[in-house]
Amino acid sequence: MNEQTVVEKKRNSPPRGAGGAKTTRRYSPADKLRAVRLHLEEGFSKRQVCQEMGLSVSCLCLWVTSYRQQGELGLQSAYGGKRDAKLPAAITDKIVELKQQNPTFGIKRISQVLRRCFFLPASPETVRQRLHEAELMPPTKPPKQRNITRPRFFERATPNQMWQTDIFTFRLGGR
Repeated sequence: MNEQTVVEKKRNSPPRGAGGAKTTRRYSPADKLRAVRLHLEEGFSKRQVCQEMGLSVSCLCLWVTSYRQQGELGLQSAYGGKRDAKLPAAITDKIVELKQQNPTFGIKRISQVLRRCFFLPASPETVRQRLHEAELMPPTKPPKQRNITRPRFFERATPNQMWQTDIFTFRLGGR
């Protein structure tokens, strides 16, 4: 009568990896154009196109709107290409000019001068990148290594080597 039964452990939580971070899919401009043309030219409904391509209806609506306003250029990825193109060359030239005229100015100072005096948008990170590209940033020194060989004044090498107390005095009744 020795029967062995296998009992599976009941899990109250979802298995590992379930419900984790959501992954986003980036669609190429050709895929976007295909989806828009399926809807506009071929006459498929938005739901049918979305089920076929695995995207949301709101996403397709955005693509259709941008296609109607800007054509195929509206479907180009906002994230594609170089980010350097966002900052006009004139602003980059002004950053370099300010640093050459005022070598003591730092990144934040140049960014503030551009914003306050010239009304030009340039974040400190953008200024830092442009100055590094122009090789106007001095090389940073590595932090000094602190090498403490002796213990500090309140530390000792072994226990009971130092006893320390606090003495506190206070007056009672002004005496």
